[in-house]
Amino acid sequence: MNVKRESAFFRQSSWMVIATFAGGFFMTLVHTVARKMGPQEYSTFVTLLRLLIIMGIPSAALQTVFAGQAAAVTSAAKKEQLIATTRAILAGTFLIWIASALAVLAAARPLSHLLRISHPAALYFTVLLCLTSLWIPVLKGILQGEHRFWGLGWLQISDGVGRFSVMLLVILLLTCKAAGAMFAALAGQLVTAAIGLALTRSIWGTRPAVSFDARGWLREAVPLTLGLGTVLLMSSMDMLFVQGLFADTRQTALYSGAMLTGFAIIQFIAPVAMVMFARVAQSAARSEQSNSLKLTLASTLVFGCVAGVGCTLLPSLPLRLMYLGNKEMWNAAPLVPWFAWALLPLTVANVLVQNLLARARFGAVPWLLLVPGLYGAALCFQAPALVKMQSFDAFIRVIQTLGLAGLTLCLVAAWFSRPKAAATASGQDSAAARAIFGTAASPKE
Repeated sequence: MNVKRESAFFRQSSWMVIATFAGGFFMTLVHTVARKMGPQEYSTFVTLLRLLIIMGIPSAALQTVFAGQAAAVTSAAKKEQLIATTRAILAGTFLIWIASALAVLAAARPLSHLLRISHPAALYFTVLLCLTSLWIPVLKGILQGEHRFWGLGWLQISDGVGRFSVMLLVILLLTCKAAGAMFAALAGQLVTAAIGLALTRSIWGTRPAVSFDARGWLREAVPLTLGLGTVLLMSSMDMLFVQGLFADTRQTALYSGAMLTGFAIIQFIAPVAMVMFARVAQSAARSEQSNSLKLTLASTLVFGCVAGVGCTLLPSLPLRLMYLGNKEMWNAAPLVPWFAWALLPLTVANVLVQNLLARARFGAVPWLLLVPGLYGAALCFQAPALVKMQSFDAFIRVIQTLGLAGLTLCLVAAWFSRPKAAATASGQDSAAARAIFGTAASPKE
């Protein structure tokens, strides 16, 4: 990567970090005011958000799939394929959403009981959020792949601003319960979807001259979905586990508050990996050299370690900022350093996994999938002992398990990222690279 490209990489990464920080700041304010709904309703609200992340694992892969395809557009024919794919997936996900929504609504009562949802509207708004969660990543992926990071950054900001604005209205006009909070989240995503549709109208609004290659697209989408799903599962399983295992909602609310501080660290660093993926995918399509991985790993480690040290020295500071006048939530401070350091290897693993997927090294995916399975089994194995422990001791054990699982995922991804493994995989994955990026050359380091 020459000096000009390195400068562009840092400029785009910086803007994405700023945009994500701004959007995350308003998301944080959402949780600050949402705490007024009470411990039980707030815990339900956070759990629904985490559930939405797990339900949206395919949507995260959609962003990556479209980022890779848009980055590889080097001719009019490939652009026509992108147009055909975009229109087909938007229509297809809508039909899938209808079927899924009907299934969830049919099981609304047992789901509400399991997740301790007091008003069914909270579940209904979550179902509606699933549709925007399927569409927005498609739009973001197109912008990401086309290196239109300015527009992509504004999508990050609009979601937070829209959600916070509606949350304020909910508090002023309605009783602020989990249902109202989920409505605020839906409103924010509707604004984001509208902006994304406007920015990408030249793609989805154009009638394609070719048909959608469903088989070729699935060859790309399935391994990307599974690969990215490992990171998303591991970043969300702990909250669902804690919510289902512990009956004391005040204690689980403290866990969710500390968890959000660690999650904020991931969200702050993740945009650098987003820029890296688009550049690596484009370099693979054009058989060019790229140093994006080294730059991204260095940035991730620096930001993550600084955040970890800060959370260790001042553990109550992020809680004081997130929950301004709610001193009860400050009691979660002992958990904050554990989360900050436990999530660091998972953040590094995210960078390595995205690099592997951008280079179409799908041989790593089956091994990556083993880690969240082992992580879930480890949590379930410890469940009988955890319920007998003091709440904070049990929470720390859960966080430690998350940290070890994240480190394991990081090591697996690092093993497949080493140069020797890359040389071995290049021949095996060249066919996959041609299918995904439309090039006869195999991806190069």
